[in-house]
Amino acid sequence: MHDELYQLAYKDIEEKEIDEALWLKAMSHAMGDKTKAKWTYIELRVDQLLRDPSLRHSASKKVRKPTHQSGAYMMWISILFCISIVSAAVVVDFTKITLILSNGFYLLDLPSLLFILPTSILFGIAATSWRTYGRCWTYTLGSAKHVSFSEAVSVARCLNVMGNVSWKMGILGTLIGGALILKSLEQIDNVNDALTVAFLTLVYGLLFKLISYVAEQRVLNLYTIK
Repeated sequence: MHDELYQLAYKDIEEKEIDEALWLKAMSHAMGDKTKAKWTYIELRVDQLLRDPSLRHSASKKVRKPTHQSGAYMMWISILFCISIVSAAVVVDFTKITLILSNGFYLLDLPSLLFILPTSILFGIAATSWRTYGRCWTYTLGSAKHVSFSEAVSVARCLNVMGNVSWKMGILGTLIGGALILKSLEQIDNVNDALTVAFLTLVYGLLFKLISYVAEQRVLNLYTIK
């Protein structure tokens, strides 16, 4: 309940629909500092809404309840387009303008994928919660019925953590692969395996970071910005 009231108070400032008397009081408390006054206003506005049920009911109509799905389709289209571009770069021989479909299998490596995804997801959950991680999907798709400001920020944080961990794990995988190469210079097969770890973990990490970034920005756009 309080989360929604803080969201409403924040929207007052964002939409420049502030209570002038309350703003003057906030400015007085903040000694004329507009930045401090902004946060003081939010506290005063929340207190005002808590004390006046009729005012709270009227203000609650401003809470955003997204119902559209068009952005979700565009998000998936952009992700599929990105994957298609990457795949084309792998399977198309641009010198001869021919397809080498077998090259596509070079992008598939289960150990590298497992090196990235579980760790990224677990860190995202550790930074927030299991419930927040579950909301990443419904919030990203715009199918949530009612979202508070704090919940949206928490989901965005989870997506941000997962994305950042994924590309950092990719860099770590590249360093591990490099170390394995140095240890396996006399064994060709081991060198090939090490090269796979070195490059594909970074590829998977950056792709997952890209997807997480798009999802994070969509959540912020849908639920925290008018």
